[in-house]
Amino acid sequence: MATTDTRQQTPSSTGRLLADPVVSPTADPAVFHRDAWSGTDMDEARRQLEAALDGRGFRARPGPSAFSFRFASAGDARLSLQTGTFQGHIQGVIPWSRDYVVSWFQVGSVTIDYPRGQLSSMGDRPFLTPTETSYSFSMTPHRHGIVHIDATFLEDVAAQRDGRPSQRVVFDYHAVPSDERLAAWRRTLGETTPIIVSPQTTAVDRLAAQTALAEALLDLFPWQAVDVPATIRTERTRRLRLAAEFVQTHVERAITAVDVAAAVDMHPRSLQQQMSDHLGTSPTAYIRHVRLDRARQDLLAAAPGDVLVSDVARRWGFANLGRFSAAYAERFGEYPRDTLAR
Repeated sequence: MATTDTRQQTPSSTGRLLADPVVSPTADPAVFHRDAWSGTDMDEARRQLEAALDGRGFRARPGPSAFSFRFASAGDARLSLQTGTFQGHIQGVIPWSRDYVVSWFQVGSVTIDYPRGQLSSMGDRPFLTPTETSYSFSMTPHRHGIVHIDATFLEDVAAQRDGRPSQRVVFDYHAVPSDERLAAWRRTLGETTPIIVSPQTTAVDRLAAQTALAEALLDLFPWQAVDVPATIRTERTRRLRLAAEFVQTHVERAITAVDVAAAVDMHPRSLQQQMSDHLGTSPTAYIRHVRLDRARQDLLAAAPGDVLVSDVARRWGFANLGRFSAAYAERFGEYPRDTLAR
């Protein structure tokens, strides 16, 4: 497929050229785009960033040097490489971020506050921005690099590696990559950058380079796939999604519906209502279903004679083997012993 440059340049109020970095949501994801805009008006730069990032409450103030601003992006809707320079302090709020973004700072730093903690950049080491949540940020005058990866693309790459359905990828945001993993990431980034940013690259070659870089990110930070329904991966239902994720990542513990509600700062009745509305089940039933799913995974992975059904049942909190077998058969249409015999 031929690549195209989708820059749309229009003169700004200060006479410079601006490029619209927004790619139409209906555009072919393989269509190449390269965008850049820059200037010296701090207030206009702040407004542009707030609009481009769907943010709110952005505030900027001067740094020690004369203000200038530049942003550049090249790639396509699956994955793009970006650079940004902002010679001033800037802060604001991102109410919702769907995609996966990894950044590193050549100059300056950023601090991010999100519901589960605080993140701070560490020199030029790459770090991840929280996804599917709101966060506030505060950046000093900076120059940084960015890899922006479409959520569906990264999740599909992760699924192909593991041979499973595509699911949400949850990274450990606080992990510090080892020197070996960091060197591998930088090597892959250096090798793939010329391919991804060149308008002469074929769509096939660009996809191969993007896939290699996505795989390098999956090798850089610890992560796990979390099976949460796509219907609750929205800004409006993010707290319910967090509740489902809490169950998925803590189900091996003796958690209850009250524990789940407390973990995501919801009233138990609110959690009950939202699960009923969006998932058609109750928190208690959802926990039971996840435990049954984990038991099935263990039974499918085991060879007959290696484990006992009763051991698997107890591992996932089912003390009564008869009730476990009945619940299992109702959910999967076969008894646990039949699964184990496969």
